[in-house]
This record gives sequence, structure tokens and C-alpha cells, in this order.
Amino acid sequence: MELFGIMFSIPAAFVASAGYALLLERFIGPLRRLSAFLIYVSTIILAGFGVEILLLVTLGAVRSRGLIGPVFYPAHLFLFFFGVPALANVLVLRFGQRVKWYVPVLVCTVFAFLLVLLQYGVSEALYGVDGTDGPYS
Repeated sequence: MELFGIMFSIPAAFVASAGYALLLERFIGPLRRLSAFLIYVSTIILAGFGVEILLLVTLGAVRSRGLIGPVFYPAHLFLFFFGVPALANVLVLRFGQRVKWYVPVLVCTVFAFLLVLLQYGVSEALYGVDGTDGPYS
């Protein structure tokens, strides 16, 4: 069943990214203050994702959770859900008309797929395959 979720995440991410990029370009882009605010917040979110990747690569999910504590998994989920919109905000609002519409959509789709794979990896490392046999289940 997980394989179907992973497989269908790609077209779902493509459609969602395309819709969100269109929304950003048409409605948010002309609003300079809101655009600047979204770029600022999105940069912080993407930096947080970079820190998470650094922790996961150097320590792994279990040791990262042990180091940071119970806030690790909620923070991981926050980055999972807001990582793609943050990337879209930066790509669309920062570069605007300089890139074709499909570039941010394709980049966000690939990023979303990688986030799905990362989510499965972190969840299984912390809670086990069935959610009951991991170190934090």
C-alpha cells in the first residue's frame, strides 16, 4: 500500500505545485510586501530543512530525535508539509517572470517526492514499519 502512496505522490505533487505556482504568480506576486514576507519566511523554512538534512545525514533519525527531544518529529512533519510551498514561494516570487512556469513546478515535484521518501524513512526509523516496533513507538 505504501508503494501506491509513493507512486501517486508524484502526480499529486505536480498538480498541487502547478496550482500553487499559478496562485503565487497571479495573485501574490503583485503584492510586494506580502511577497517579501513569504520569501523571508520560506527562506527560514528551507534553512530549517537544511539543518534537518544535516542532522539526519550525520546522526540518523533515532539519534537526532534523542538529541532534540520530542519536538523533533513535529518539526519534521512541519517541514514535510511546508517545505514544498516554501520552495515554490522562493522560486516563483523571487525569480518571477525570469523562469518559465514549468521550472518551479518540476523542481517542486521532485522535492515533494524526496520529502515523501524522507518521511517514510524517518517514520520507519523512529516508529518501526508498522508503528509499534520502533524505538519511539
